[in-house]
This record gives sequence, structure tokens and C-alpha cells, in this order.
Amino acid sequence: MFAKLKKKIAEEAAIAPRPGGATRIPRSVSKESITSVGADSGDDFASDGSSSREDLSSQLLRRNEQIRKLEAKLSDYAEQVRNLQKIKEKLEIALEKHQDSSMKKFQEQNEAYQANRAKMAEGMALALEKKDQEWREKLVHLEKEKEMLSAQLQEMREQSLNLFQKRDEIDELEGFQQQELAKVKHMLLKKEESLSRAEQELEACSQELTHAKKELQVTSSLSLVLSNEVEELRQQHSELEAQRDELVAAEANAENKITDLEQRGQELQTFIQHLSTDLQNVIDEKNKLIEHLQEKVSSLEKRLEGNFSGDEHVWELIKEVTFLDGFKSLENCLAITVSVMQWNQYLISCICLCSCSVYLHSAPAGWNLRSAQQTDLEVESNKLQQHISAVKHQCAERISRLEAQIAALETAREFDKTASQHKIYKMVFPFQKIRPDNEIPEVREKPNSEVPNAAMTVTNNSDLNDCREINFEYLKHVVLKFMSCRESEAFHLIKAVSVLLNFSQEEENMLKETLEYKMSWFGSKPSPKGSIRPSISNPRTAWS
Repeated sequence: MFAKLKKKIAEEAAIAPRPGGATRIPRSVSKESITSVGADSGDDFASDGSSSREDLSSQLLRRNEQIRKLEAKLSDYAEQVRNLQKIKEKLEIALEKHQDSSMKKFQEQNEAYQANRAKMAEGMALALEKKDQEWREKLVHLEKEKEMLSAQLQEMREQSLNLFQKRDEIDELEGFQQQELAKVKHMLLKKEESLSRAEQELEACSQELTHAKKELQVTSSLSLVLSNEVEELRQQHSELEAQRDELVAAEANAENKITDLEQRGQELQTFIQHLSTDLQNVIDEKNKLIEHLQEKVSSLEKRLEGNFSGDEHVWELIKEVTFLDGFKSLENCLAITVSVMQWNQYLISCICLCSCSVYLHSAPAGWNLRSAQQTDLEVESNKLQQHISAVKHQCAERISRLEAQIAALETAREFDKTASQHKIYKMVFPFQKIRPDNEIPEVREKPNSEVPNAAMTVTNNSDLNDCREINFEYLKHVVLKFMSCRESEAFHLIKAVSVLLNFSQEEENMLKETLEYKMSWFGSKPSPKGSIRPSISNPRTAWS
């Protein structure tokens, strides 16, 4: 920023004139302008020839005044340039001071940064030394652990070799065990299938029972609805009977009126026939009258023309007389038509009365239809009540049969459980035999980490050691099978282990809960209640 300001000030100083020559430049300019003006004036003077010296002197005075004004402006410009020069010098001084202060601050910050950097380097060096010391200690500790683990690994290899040797010795025993286990599994699967079938039958029976109960409820609700409808129909029947009595009385009156109206209708029909004949005659006379009027018009036209003779005049008079007679007959016909119209109105009222009588005749048929419908509804309600009672009886019988089937299935299930437990006992006890004389030692295994120690201990009794080794090998085989089997087989193996080791119900439940916890995604790990030990005196209970 200050470099740009310096460049700008230098450019202004180069452009601005010096104060000493500021007054001379306008003077030279004024002289040139004066000479140019004088030349112009000389030209003008030479051209005019009539201008005087007074005009020339006035022009010179004007020029001098202009020159003075220009010199005053130049002096003002010179003063402004001096002021700008002073401002420039002040700005340069301030710029130098600012640069000095900024350089001092930069040097101080650099020194502080260097000092902080040295301190941080010392701290990092100390921290790295501490970390190196810790890692060395950890390496020494890990080497010691490595030596210990290598020793343990060597021991485990020796133990595994011993175990493999023992495993080779009991291959024949395992083959026999596999056969017996396959037989027991097959029998258990059959029993499970029979139990599942029985449970399905039980569920089907329960569903039928619920369905029958629902049907019973529906039929009971229908019976209530139908009983309400029957009561409503009875009320309607009583009301209709009252209306029927009223309508019967009205029907008797209407029949009397109908007979009277029929007689009057016959009379009216005969009268209408006479009137129709009279009307036809009137129409004929009317047509004749129209023809006569036309002839009359023609005769009047001739009369107006004055062309009638004596005979023709007489003939016309005769025609007028006949015309007057026809006119009287026409009046009579009009009176007859008026009376016919009155009789027509009377006939319309009679027809309305006849329609009312027909409706009254048809009303008893509607009553009979409603009474028939009511009887049909009563018959249907009786049938539904009988059906409801039959359904109730069937439901009671079905419920009793289902309860008997449930009791039989429960007894069969208990019998199957006892039989399967007995077969498991028969399967497990031959594996515990050690000698040909069927000697069965009473030995229980200790849980978890005590099993290998019990198998590796050396006692004075060699038979007890052999028994523990065989039990340990069988238990190991069961555990390996348990690790590679399905869920249903795992529960069967838990049952076999509990029978072999004579677990209590609490220990068996703990194994079952642990298996469920291992096979489920969620849930809490079961914790043993108290000290779990193999039970000796507790009797075995059914495993569920």
C-alpha cells in the first residue's frame, strides 16, 4: 500500500512545475498570446484601415488584465503544489515509522516462536523417551508371557497326544454308542411325531369347540331377533284384524252402494244409447242445416241481384220455413248435448265409486297374504328354536368327547415320557460299564474345570481311575456332539448328560436356560443360584 502511495507522489512531483519557474512559464505564454493577438490586430488594422489607436490601446489593456488573472491562478496552483509536497513528506515520515514498528514486532514474535518451539521440542523428546521406556518394559513382559505360553502349549500338546491315544482305544465303544443313540433318536422322533399329532388333534378339537360355541352364540342371537320379530308381527296382526273388521263393515256398505250404482249404470247405458242415436240424428240435421244455409246464402245473393221470378220466390219462402223448423230442432239437440255432459260427469263419479269397491274387494286378499306370512314366520321361528336346542345338545356332547380325548392324550403323553426316560436309562447304563462282570461304580463328575483334573488324578484304586476316564471320554464325546448338532438334538443331549451325571432339576434347568441364551439373539445370561453341585440323594424328575 505504501509503495503505491510513493509511486503516486513521485508522479505528481514529476508533473508539477517548480515554484521558481512557475511565474515565467505563464509570462512566455502571455507574450506569445500577445504577439498572436498583435498579429491578429495588425491584420485587422491592415484589413480595416479605419481603426484608431484608441481601439488598440483598449485591446492591450484587456490583454494585460487577462494576463494578470492567469498569473494569479498560477500562483494559487503553485501554493497548492507546495502544500501537497509537505503532505507527501509527512506521509513518508509516518510510513518509515510504521515500518520500523512493524519490523520490531515481527522480530519479537519470531523470537517468542523460536523459544516456544525449543520448549516443545524438549517436551516431545522427554515424552518419546518415556514411551520408549514403556514399550521396552512391555516387550520384556510379553517375552515372559510368550515363554509361559510356549511352555503351556507344549504341555497341551502332550495332553492332546495322550487324549488322541485314548480316543483311538474307545472307537469300538463309540460305534456301539452311535448305534444305540440312533435307535433311541428314532424312537424319540416317533414319540414326538405321535405327540405332535395328538397335540394337533387336540388343537383341532379345541377349534371345533370354539366354532361350536360361536355357532351357539349366533343361533341364540338369531332366536332373540326372531322372537322380537314374532312379537312385532303379533302386534301388527292384532292391528290388522281391527282394520279388517272396519274394512268388512265398509265393504258391506260399499257392496250395497255398488248394487245401486250398477242398476243406475245400466239405466245410464240405455239412456246413453238413446242419446247417442239422438246425437247422430242431430249431427245429420246439422249437416242438412249447413247445406240449407249455403243455399240460403246463394238465394240471398240472387235476391240482391234481383234475378228471382215468382215461382222461385215462393220456393225460397218454403225453404226458409223449413230452415226455421231445423233451427228449432238444433236447439233441442243442444239441450240434449248439455244433458249428456251432465250424465257423463255422473258416470265418472260412479266409476270412482266402483274402483273404491274393487279396492275393498282386494283388501281381504292382502290380509290373507299377511296372515299367511305371519304363520310362515311362526313356523320358521319354531324350527329355529328346535335347531338351537339340537345344536346346544350337539355342542355339549362334543365338549364331553373333547374333554375325554384331552384326558386320554395327557395320560398317553405322561406314559410316553416315562417310557422314553426308561429307555434313556437303559441306553446310558451300558456305557458306564467298565468290566465284563457288569460292575457299575457310583461316580459323579465335577463341573467345568474340575473334569480334566479328576481324570488326571492318580489314586490307589485303579478301577475308580478307569471309571473316571471312561466317563470323562463319554462326556467329551457328548459335548462334541452337542457343539455340532441342531437345537432339538441339543435338548436331547442335555437330557442324556443330566441322566448320566444325575443332575438335579435346578442344574438341568440352568443347562436348558444357557442353551436358549446361546441360541437366541437377545436375552440375559442365566446366573447359577448358589453353588451348583452334582446331586446324589435327590431323586430324578421328568424333564420338560
